[in-house]
Order: sequence, then C-alpha cells, then structure tokens
Amino acid sequence: MRSARTAVFAACLACFAAHAQTADGYPTRPIRYLVASAPGGIADITARLLGPHLSQALRQPVVIENRPGNILVGVELVAKAPADGYTLLSATPQVAIAQSMYKRARVDPRRELAPVALVGMIPNVLVVGPRTKARSVAELVELARANPGKLNYSSTGAGTSVHLAAELLKYMANVDIVHVPYHGAAAAMTALIAGQVDMLVDSLPPSLPHIRAGRVRALAVTSATRAPQLPDVPTMAEAGFPGFEVSAWSGVVAAAATPSAIVARLESEIRRALEDPQTAATYEKAGLPLHFLGAKDFGAFWDREIDKFAIAVKHSGAAVE
Repeated sequence: MRSARTAVFAACLACFAAHAQTADGYPTRPIRYLVASAPGGIADITARLLGPHLSQALRQPVVIENRPGNILVGVELVAKAPADGYTLLSATPQVAIAQSMYKRARVDPRRELAPVALVGMIPNVLVVGPRTKARSVAELVELARANPGKLNYSSTGAGTSVHLAAELLKYMANVDIVHVPYHGAAAAMTALIAGQVDMLVDSLPPSLPHIRAGRVRALAVTSATRAPQLPDVPTMAEAGFPGFEVSAWSGVVAAAATPSAIVARLESEIRRALEDPQTAATYEKAGLPLHFLGAKDFGAFWDREIDKFAIAVKHSGAAVE
C-alpha cells in the first residue's frame, strides 16, 4: 500500500515538474498565431504588427495563419489545440458576439479561451447621408420616431459589431429603423453616399475621408471619449445615451487551460512591445489606436462586451439556430 502511495506521489511530482518546466522554458518551438478573417482587417493588422515583436522577444518564429470565415472556426482550433501557449488567436468583438449569436455552437469562446491581452481599440462613428436632414443624434431619433419603419441603415453584414451598434441604438432609443446589410464596409458606405440608406455605424478610419470631404455627416462617435480626429463630434453618451459604447477592438487569446505563467509571459511581452514608441507609431499609422489591458482586465472587459452584445442580438433577432 505504501509503495502504491509513493508511486502516486512520485507521479504527481513528475507531472508538476513537467508543468513548471513547460512554463519556465516557454517557448521552445514556433508559435501559431491564428487570424479568423481575411488579410487587412483589425485582427490581421494586430497579428502582423505584433507577431514580429513577439518573435524577437520570445526568440521563436511566430507564424501568422489566416483562416477566413466564421470566428468559431478559429475559436475551435485554439480550444482543441494543446493548452501550452503555442496556438494563439487574434480576437475581436466577434468572440463576444458569438456567445449569443450562435445558439448551438460546438464551442463556448469565453469558457474555452483564456484572455491574454487587449491590444487596441478603434472608435465607431454614426454617420448620416445626404438624404437625411438630421444634424444631431437627437434629431435623428426624433425623425425615426416620427417615421417608424421608414428610415433605414446600412451595415457591413448581419452580426457584425457595427450592425449590433445600430441595433443597440434602436433598442435604447426605442425606434424602428430598417437594417439593410451589405457585403463589406465599402459597399455600405457607397449606399449611404448614394442616398440609398439614411445612416451607418462604421469604423472611424475608413469613414474619416468621407466625413472630411462632406459626403456624409458625423453625428456621434461610439467610444467612451471623443475621437482626436473629430474633436467637435460628441460621444453617444454626450448625445443623450449614457453607457453607449461600442468600439472595434483587438486582443490576443489562448486556450483556457494554458498555464498562468505562460499567459503572464505573453502578456508581459505584448505590453513591452506596445510601450515601444516606434511600435505605437506603427499601430497609429495603421489606424489602430493602442489600448492595452492585461489578462485579468481584458477578461472583465470581455464579460461586459458579452452582456452588451447579448442585448443587441436579442433585440435584432440576428441569432442563428
């Protein structure tokens, strides 16, 4: 009996030692950095700017792999990979939206992924086109209330964060505005400029040239504070909707059971990379303002995003069975 207990104890010690060694020696081979979207988006920009810094700091190649399609494909690949820090995912609001969007999903992003760090956050902006006379959010809401179901808005597609930002406005303002989804941001903006729709919630960087050229009017930004690029444009909170905050963001996540020491190592190296002035300037030039949160704070932020988007998904009826 004693020999059996000794054997079990020895096995436990060996397991613990192996775990500790994995954390202390990490990494010893290339790291796979998944992007569940096509090149060019916020997730891809983050991975391609951050990847080389991680590679240099960790002294191992960081291989970026685009897997365009449903975010749950990327979530599942990371969740099913060994929880050893060698498979990462570039996360966006879609990992929060997926919690309520897909009712029969095979994976649960929040339960099966571990937050590592939030990297950047891009404000959205509410803009109206030439056919809409509203000069403020209050005037837009008044116009919508006077014409229920007659105003419409374009989006980059059903289930995206900008679509759900518009739905959140409809919910909070108690108005009926019809959703017209388009395939991508360019098509949604083209429809607005052409007068085919009344409004659009879009990421700020691609909208800015059209705002400055007078082709569309910015009524509010959806961030917590005003955007430096549009200092005279109020936030949604200032426009009468306290608590309204929907921004595009990008972060890094790993498998849920990844050792805390490895998560801490990755978090530390990401923080160090973002503190470099040259890196910060590169991010800003790419249209991705830095907004760092460590693993714990990123997790709390993620939970708030899940709750917020759940309201918008329920109100929009966009959930997929």
